[in-house]
Amino acid sequence: MPKFASKTRVEVYIPVRYETAYRETLSWVTNELTYLRGGCTILENVGGYYLSNSDEIIDDRVNIVYSDFPMSWDIPNEREEILDYCSELQFFLLKNLWEEAILIVASPVFHTVL
Repeated sequence: MPKFASKTRVEVYIPVRYETAYRETLSWVTNELTYLRGGCTILENVGGYYLSNSDEIIDDRVNIVYSDFPMSWDIPNEREEILDYCSELQFFLLKNLWEEAILIVASPVFHTVL
């Protein structure tokens, strides 16, 4: 029977835009998660919809960058550290991009261990 290691996945949804700031931000987030956590995965040009602040449905494309942190969601101080990191990252992205919101998701995942 395989064993499982508890980790926490952080996903960052970065809108696809053609301005330099968006390309540079995607590159920065990719490097940040790669150097900080040893790697990341990018799902490019994923379609989605959201409801804007003016109640308009927006058809949008995003790049989803995710990485699994070696921290357990079930340990309160580790969960708090992850949520603080996500809040700081979201603040940085909102400051540097022209968006109403930036979605960042943190959730528990489990990796098989041999």
